Amino acid sequence: MTAQAYAGAPGAMEPPEAQSIRSMLHIVRILAVIFGVLLFLGGLVYLGLVYATWSTCTSVAGNVCSALGFLLLTPLILVIFGVVDVVIYIQMKEIERLVNNRQYEAAKGKTLIWMILGFILGGLIIGILLLIAYLKFDPLITWQRNQGAAGTPMMAAPMGAAGGAPAGATGQKFCSSCGSPNAPGAGFCAKCGAALPP
Repeated sequence: MTAQAYAGAPGAMEPPEAQSIRSMLHIVRILAVIFGVLLFLGGLVYLGLVYATWSTCTSVAGNVCSALGFLLLTPLILVIFGVVDVVIYIQMKEIERLVNNRQYEAAKGKTLIWMILGFILGGLIIGILLLIAYLKFDPLITWQRNQGAAGTPMMAAPMGAAGGAPAGATGQKFCSSCGSPNAPGAGFCAKCGAALPP
């Protein structure tokens, strides 16, 4: 696996999977905003048409058409799907920020959540792209752990941080997710809440 220069830290190297994940997140953001706007506006138009038809029918036929009010459920679902797509767009920016900060484990966890919601509410294409991005995190996490074990400095964590081993004479534990220093007896990271090794 060849490594490439990382724009966020001059001289630092990272595997090509990181750029691939960033590209997929960009595509998901574009698709999510397109699907979100189309579903939201389409749902509102459809809701207006169904409501106009239903109200006309009830005024003419009375109670015969009043049972057709359940037809309003379909456009409401479309509007909800549109809102979820917009939220997915916002969350992709947060995941990309985590990738840029080399917080790959935190980014992988968030990707899993939004991949599931993408399959259920965001659209099949969004779910598939997020599944591929999710699978690409494993080589990145392995690479990051190997970098820490080899004593190579990483952008998000000081030397020796990836394994959670004490750094220097202070005895501090470093979080393997975000690289933050923690007290020697801490069980969880004070910054991101990830479990620290014993």
